[in-house]
Amino acid sequence: MDAIRARPDLHLPDDESLASAIVSSLLETALRQGVVPLALRAGAGWRAIGADGDGEPYVFEYLVPLPGAIQNSFRGEILLTAFAPFWAAVERGQVVHRSSRRFDDASLIDAAAGLGAFVVLVAESP
Repeated sequence: MDAIRARPDLHLPDDESLASAIVSSLLETALRQGVVPLALRAGAGWRAIGADGDGEPYVFEYLVPLPGAIQNSFRGEILLTAFAPFWAAVERGQVVHRSSRRFDDASLIDAAAGLGAFVVLVAESP
């Protein structure tokens, strides 16, 4: 992880904000994996990407592994773990993971509203 953090330019573009760069990379990965439809939202200091399952209730979890049995897409997990000052996942109106207590559940759910069944929110600072 230290080696990855030492060279962020290998993983993320340096011409946009950190949250925007991470969400853009997650978007590219999701599109390659055939996750549709996708929605994006930006707020003051945060970006979010959301998706609906389209027949498979947990299809977007392949992009960002959560604690438990579901895991895939090493790249998405590494980007969030190595570079996101804060990130959270909201599934069907419930916060299922957060990297810290930066936002309360109500704020996260409000930010995720209308973005789909599964949403990843990335914030600029903890």
